[in-house]
Amino acid sequence: MDDWAYCQQTLPKVSRTFALNIKVLQGELYRSILIAYLFCRTVDTVEDATELDPKVKIRLLLEFSRLIEDPDYRQSHLEIWTKDCAVVDGSMNDLDLLKNIKRVFNIFDSLKENHQKQIIPSVSKMAKGMAHFQNRFQFGEITPLEDEKDLEEYCYFVAGVVGEMLCNLFLQKLTSLSPQAKNIMKENAVSFGLGLQMTNISKDIMADRDRGWSYIPKSLIVSNGLTVDEFHSGKSVEKNLQILEILLCKTKGHLQDALKFTLAIPRTEISLRLFCIWPLWMAMKTVAALHNNPALLKSSAPVKISRSQVKRILLLTPLIAWSNSFLKFSFNNILGKKDFKKYPDFDLKGLHQRLGEISMEKISSNI
Repeated sequence: MDDWAYCQQTLPKVSRTFALNIKVLQGELYRSILIAYLFCRTVDTVEDATELDPKVKIRLLLEFSRLIEDPDYRQSHLEIWTKDCAVVDGSMNDLDLLKNIKRVFNIFDSLKENHQKQIIPSVSKMAKGMAHFQNRFQFGEITPLEDEKDLEEYCYFVAGVVGEMLCNLFLQKLTSLSPQAKNIMKENAVSFGLGLQMTNISKDIMADRDRGWSYIPKSLIVSNGLTVDEFHSGKSVEKNLQILEILLCKTKGHLQDALKFTLAIPRTEISLRLFCIWPLWMAMKTVAALHNNPALLKSSAPVKISRSQVKRILLLTPLIAWSNSFLKFSFNNILGKKDFKKYPDFDLKGLHQRLGEISMEKISSNI
């Protein structure tokens, strides 16, 4: 099997959802986004390892950021990094990707230079940002994020950078896009990533707790009259649902921003639109299923939308992808009459100001 065939066959093994929408892309953009996703999945696997000391994760993450930034360094150190990953735990397919990361880099090196330039800083920033948050975790203990700003910063590093990367890759193709549409995409790219990530956090809350993690900000828990321990023990289902509703309202706002991003893509670019529509519609369906749902707090199994719902999205959205009006109607209809409180608009400028205060170089030098 050649390297490209390996990458294509690995994608659906490590992500069924994104394997669907990446497949609708074509040509160089298809190759670039597929490879970029495998890089993101690689650093995710290191971060997600449940039995690995955070200090080891930090070292592996920072090393990967250097590997992708410096081709000369990669030439002499990639094999060492791959061997060091033998301590990482995870699913069989994710670990196989770690072992074969050289094959992914081989394809990456063949991509167009302007595509490589969009992928390198985003993946590197993701790895460094994950290392920054791992530096605050205590091995074997639940370490909650402090507040909603903390949550935004974490979600930026694990997903917002992906939104930025996708936007920049799209713009390499959409050379005749109007300045207004280009600005809409840039202003909402981060929010797209945050919306999808916060949907995952909401549906996986119990599973994350059982693994010793918590992405629910401490400030949200305390302001609703619970301690962190009481929240995770399920002392009050009613208060827990109130806390999660706040998170869902914030998530809904990000997903609405993601729709703005999608509608700014020219109507003739159906494949690019579908690439965005499918995960976005599935995320909104998940938010609808989580809304005031006590079942979320009773099982470690994540709340999932049904296969029939997924199939319906895949069949129906290609028929309306050309129409902004039909897309808006379909998207807004997902929630129906479910009552969500209005949440303050996302402050992208404020997030970037806070991110500017986090020194990536300091993270590297402190480890």
